[in-house]
Amino acid sequence: MNINRINKIILCSKVELKSIEKIDFYSGATNSVVKDFCAFFFPILKYNNFHIPYTFHHTTDDDEKIVLFPKNKDKHIINLSLYKYSQQIYDRIIFLDKKFSK
Repeated sequence: MNINRINKIILCSKVELKSIEKIDFYSGATNSVVKDFCAFFFPILKYNNFHIPYTFHHTTDDDEKIVLFPKNKDKHIINLSLYKYSQQIYDRIIFLDKKFSK
């Protein structure tokens, strides 16, 4: 399958987060993984989940993370130092959303 066709399938697919109420990003300005995530995957999530508030916090230390707040009033922290590619962060958020909804 052509890579452009795969990209079109991913970008045009409807991705709804059913169990996440809020997402907080804690990252520095130089983190390329978060930059790529915000450039390629964040618009997809924002377009289909306009009701979910997203906040960005600038941090200078090595404690870069994404905090997910599911509907069960729990909190899940994704450590960004464990991820090398933005696709991995996107996949993890989708996986956790499905896990929280069970």
